Amino acid sequence: MILFVGDCHGDFEPMLEAAVGATAVVLLGDQEPLDDLAAILGPEIAAKTWWIFGNHDSDDPEYIKHHSSMADRNLHCRVVEIDGLRIAGLGGTFRSNVLGVDRQTTLSDLPHVRPQDTRQSLALIRKDKKLAPQDHTTIFPEDLALMARLASKTRVDVIVSHEAPESYKLGYRILGEVARSLKARIHVHAHHHERYDAMLDGGVRVAGVGMSGMMIEWLQPRDGLFWLSAFPGGNVLAMGYDPKKKMFQGEFVGQEKFKDLTAPDLNALQEKGALLLETFMKKPKRR
Repeated sequence: MILFVGDCHGDFEPMLEAAVGATAVVLLGDQEPLDDLAAILGPEIAAKTWWIFGNHDSDDPEYIKHHSSMADRNLHCRVVEIDGLRIAGLGGTFRSNVLGVDRQTTLSDLPHVRPQDTRQSLALIRKDKKLAPQDHTTIFPEDLALMARLASKTRVDVIVSHEAPESYKLGYRILGEVARSLKARIHVHAHHHERYDAMLDGGVRVAGVGMSGMMIEWLQPRDGLFWLSAFPGGNVLAMGYDPKKKMFQGEFVGQEKFKDLTAPDLNALQEKGALLLETFMKKPKRR
């Protein structure tokens, strides 16, 4: 069971509690660690954790440095198999002074949208010739080009990003295109502190994940936690907490018959899903 964690904003207590029962953890950006990230997580949880940057991870240069002990766990522009699922990552957000995309820009527009803006080109025009902290948390044309090259070589089950695709009112169409080009079934993102579910054109299921930290009283930390569990036959159970029902709710992605599963806890939900799936697979098909 993979735990996806929305914006911690320096408060890791809720995710650390939830991560105990997870086989893997993916931090979706805006960690803002006040100390070394591996030290905050502890050896057991750090060993099963992956991450991407969010826009606020460069607010303080120390935040960038505090990720360095886990640099090999950065999912940005790569594909890694985690707990039975192939997951691609795209960290950072779009910034108006770089790339110049709008919410309707497509992948085919990229050659015409400031392709000269690269991290190194911006560094060269600075006095110290170095990358600035925000360069690490910005989506550049080269990142999108690399994701497009990945799409030509492989397919993924899940794409994670900090920035949102077009399913969200402030999202970007180009990210939905990246998900479709990768043939992803699920797109999990953070950034907007809002838990929601949606479907993109092409059948990509989107899970917007809220803020997991408890910095604001009216926000529920469990809105910032989302789970995926891989089952036999390529089936994936998506799970989240429903504050209205005060229950965990799940659905098998792409299985219309298995929606709105509920249970009081995650283990019970997984067991319920496994039983339903087993029953369905054993049921003789009609001719």
